[in-house]
Amino acid sequence: MDKPIKKKKITFARFAVRTLAISASTLALFDFLKGEFQAGGLLALGWLTIVIGEKRMFKEGKTNEEN
Repeated sequence: MDKPIKKKKITFARFAVRTLAISASTLALFDFLKGEFQAGGLLALGWLTIVIGEKRMFKEGKTNEEN
């Protein structure tokens, strides 16, 4: 049976974290295109850290019954 789709509320915290992730990925891409590989690599690493942190921060608690 299909479960109802729950809409996720966009909070200011989630919006801010996503904005940081988008900014870091965009700046990393521009730095790589300009040939500044050290700055691009650090920004890419920062972007990856933000994405992993976002997943952990906003993970909804799943119980064994929901799996």
